[in-house]
Amino acid sequence: MSANSGIRQSASGRAVIVLVHAIVIICGAAYAGLRYERLQLDRQLPTLSNAPRSITPRHQRPSLVTDAELARILDHLKPRLRGRNPKINSVEHALRLWGTDAVFDDEACLSGAELRELLLDHRTFASAWGPKSKPFIMPDTRDPAVIAFRTDAGNATSSHVDHTLACLAEVGTPVDFPVITPRGESTVGRGLELSLRQFSLNQEEYEWSAMVFLHYLGDKKVWTSTEGQQITWDRIADRLMRQRFIQGVCFGQHRLYTLAALLRVDEDERLLSPETRTRVIEHLQMATAALVKSQHAEGWWGGDWPGVERDGPNVPVDGPFGPQADRLLMTGHALEWWAYAPPEALPPEDVLERATRWLVTETDGLTPEQWTRYYPFLTHVGRALALWHGVEPHAALVPSQR
Repeated sequence: MSANSGIRQSASGRAVIVLVHAIVIICGAAYAGLRYERLQLDRQLPTLSNAPRSITPRHQRPSLVTDAELARILDHLKPRLRGRNPKINSVEHALRLWGTDAVFDDEACLSGAELRELLLDHRTFASAWGPKSKPFIMPDTRDPAVIAFRTDAGNATSSHVDHTLACLAEVGTPVDFPVITPRGESTVGRGLELSLRQFSLNQEEYEWSAMVFLHYLGDKKVWTSTEGQQITWDRIADRLMRQRFIQGVCFGQHRLYTLAALLRVDEDERLLSPETRTRVIEHLQMATAALVKSQHAEGWWGGDWPGVERDGPNVPVDGPFGPQADRLLMTGHALEWWAYAPPEALPPEDVLERATRWLVTETDGLTPEQWTRYYPFLTHVGRALALWHGVEPHAALVPSQR
């Protein structure tokens, strides 16, 4: 073989190697591009249903409370919040109790539409709280149309992560409902967008985020968070069940409420795997068994309701307003989530009857100052009794009370 022939073959070999390397690089780049595109697609926010899902209670026992008793309790709970500095926590609870269609003859009362307006129109909020108060609605600095609600920073803010959105969802607020921010117009959907972006299975509070998603995500069963977490309803249910019963807001009752609502929706949408559905039902059955065992003879529960849990006894913790408020809070919340619970997780009838009788008797003895001070707690009492009575709260008021 001549020297020139060897040189040509060597050059040809190098060319092949270079070509192979180029092909590998091109293929690698194409794969990386496709992989990145797939990841971006996976992390796209799930599509929202414009109208939130209506989650209705399962049970009614009109005989638990009389028409007159219910009307008397609800009359105390009318939203007498007109004027300066209405606590946002009270506004949210009032909206959740009364809905957006409620109208009252009492000039001191905000209508249901006005309650929602106070939450979603910065002009109304500023008029109530004064121009020096920090805005409740916070536009994103990068995109002013994306909004958040100021949380856990005083009476002019919401008390919990996504509590505002959950209240708006429960009263049927659509995604395209207008929001007026300090920097212009937006929609409720842009607040939902931020909630989805920021959601993590490891966040401190998740009860209300789960309720928001349950109302607005339709039959969506799997999505990916911006952190790359795959979110499923099984995982959300596991997250809601993994803590001790007593842990969480309102002595753990909001987690039970969310689980009961999730089971209610799962009946039609099959959001949960059969195995997880069974575990959620068993979890609620265990909670009910603990409540039945710990109910006071008079009918109430307190913050020590779980008794001894799987990892030991609980240390009793009193709420900021004392034992009376704790008992009203606990008893109202328990009756509320039981209205949505599957039949196999319901307590005996006499447990419901004793709890209802105690609530009627105890609320009859409250002073006007206590009705005001305990107002958010007591809205759960009013809502629970209205649910079991099978009526909308405003319809339960007699004409002279409206």
